[in-house]
Amino acid sequence: MADISDVEAALCSLVEQAIYPNGTTQPSLSNAMVKIYRGWPTNRALNADLAAGTQTVTVFSKENSTKDTSRYRRVWRTVSETSPTLTVTCVGDTASFGGAGGAGQTAGLTVGGVAYSWPVSATDTPDSVAAGFAGVIPGATSAGSAVTVGGAQVSGRVVGSGTAIMETRRQEQGIMIAVWCPTPAGRDLLASSVDNSLSNVDWFALPDGTVARLRYHDTFETDASENANLYRRNLDYVVEYPTTMVMTGSQMLFGVGTLSGTGPEVGFGCVVPSAPLVIPPLGAVRFDAWYDPANSIDQQCAAALSLPAFQNRLPSNAVVTDGVASWPRATQATIDAEIVAALQAGLSFWAFDSFQPSDTLSLALQFYLSSSLRGRLRFCMLGQTSNWGSGGQDQPSLLRDISMMTQPGYMTVLGNRPLYLVLDSSAAQTAGLPTGGVAAAISLVRQQVQAAGGGNPYVVWLSGAALADYSNIAAAQAAGADASGAYAVPRLDGAEQPYASLTQAARADWAARGSSGFPMIPTAMSGWDQRPLIEAPQPFYPIQAGLTAGSYYDAPSDAQLGAHVVEMVEYLVSQASSCPAQVGLIYAWNELAEGGWLMPTLSAAGPDLGRVAAVGAALATAVRQSTIPQLDLVN
Repeated sequence: MADISDVEAALCSLVEQAIYPNGTTQPSLSNAMVKIYRGWPTNRALNADLAAGTQTVTVFSKENSTKDTSRYRRVWRTVSETSPTLTVTCVGDTASFGGAGGAGQTAGLTVGGVAYSWPVSATDTPDSVAAGFAGVIPGATSAGSAVTVGGAQVSGRVVGSGTAIMETRRQEQGIMIAVWCPTPAGRDLLASSVDNSLSNVDWFALPDGTVARLRYHDTFETDASENANLYRRNLDYVVEYPTTMVMTGSQMLFGVGTLSGTGPEVGFGCVVPSAPLVIPPLGAVRFDAWYDPANSIDQQCAAALSLPAFQNRLPSNAVVTDGVASWPRATQATIDAEIVAALQAGLSFWAFDSFQPSDTLSLALQFYLSSSLRGRLRFCMLGQTSNWGSGGQDQPSLLRDISMMTQPGYMTVLGNRPLYLVLDSSAAQTAGLPTGGVAAAISLVRQQVQAAGGGNPYVVWLSGAALADYSNIAAAQAAGADASGAYAVPRLDGAEQPYASLTQAARADWAARGSSGFPMIPTAMSGWDQRPLIEAPQPFYPIQAGLTAGSYYDAPSDAQLGAHVVEMVEYLVSQASSCPAQVGLIYAWNELAEGGWLMPTLSAAGPDLGRVAAVGAALATAVRQSTIPQLDLVN
């Protein structure tokens, strides 16, 4: 299990690497003797070291700074396995052992429906294992590496062992790394070296195979004891780490499990049952131009989708009269029905594109906030930096986003941090922001949300729907964001492409972000097809020059869409260190004109719930199958 002593010892090792980059057999960075240890120094020892010119770095757990951050299910997870080196071959009533012995293996024989096992030790050989079975099986005899059981059919297996770990609790602990030196120059050199080295550490390994998260808190310098030749600098951090239980045992010898290889003698390949899949919170992006027929944006979307080939994308309550589509103004019942559909799809939250509060593009948000069902589905805001400032003044949309983050049901991650998605924009679009630009605006968001009693917002910088690869990680870091992601990831090549190419583009985006070392959240794509806007251009949707109606992705089948969302979930679960917030996005709930949607749409038989049902069923099936053993039957 991981203990606070393990955390402190691991940090001592990191400090040692910073101060002795070439190892402790070589001089330190300061060319002086540097002592590195856990705990608070005693006055006598410290004074003696200072007088001798010795520098000291201590790693100390701060009092009254522990916080329980437990949030994960208690499930066993296999962390290591030992493969067997001993072999067994059975013919009739004789089992012959070969290979090599060694600890961590278990041999087993079944005779007449009775199973016998032999834990293999480090000194065992095939001969000694055969002799061991002869001593425990009634009537059996051994000769060399073979054991004969006397007329009964014998079968055998050899398996390895494994270690599984379960997180039982998670906590934050304040840690002080104190640098104690007889001179200010020595203190400054050591402290800055340790500080710079740890600034590049987000996660560090613990002895039980888990990792701890390191976050910088503050720095404090004191020369109060300068008459005693003591110059000190404190580097304060917060470390989050798990408390775990570890279990070591043999793999399954006989019983129901997952068989590997070509015969039963190979043995079972599982140490403990696989942990059931736990679906992280999934959210879908909302573009709400479908709720007010008097809004010019609604009218443009209606004009684009009035073309007969695209009328199946219309909202389920739309009507087409004389070839022209329209829909009624939304009511509370409209959004309540969508909440029910979102829950059927397995969603945990909606991400509302942020528009001016007075604009009816915010009407869906208003009805969501007034819904009696909102407690079942959370929400977050997706801010648009291009709407944040004009003439040096904060826009109502930004201030409304800030006020939303302390609303009941707002989506939080990593404890109580409000999730705030931010869509990037060009320099021209943000030219009206106050001094400091986007970074200053994000700083304002953090300050005002925390002043209102909320947590520090978890800001995710989203790249726009670019038609070619580009990285927004540097921009995210410059803006002071906590993570990066993508609004959408179409990668058009000038011709019609299958949906599989779009899912491949999404996976490539996940992999690139995951390998960058900067935290990220993945986005799954429900489609991309802008043909309605190319064939019926609309002012609100400028189309990239040269983009033709032949450049789009085929719409997914319901099953393909469900499978893609499941693969995003599997990526999230398997790449927790790259995705610390453990949330996923789906593009989109209702980008109907751009070709990405989950929401129920228009059909002759009534609302088309195919996509909603398929995604929900795929997620439920993935959870169910994660608990069912896969068997290869042996004749």
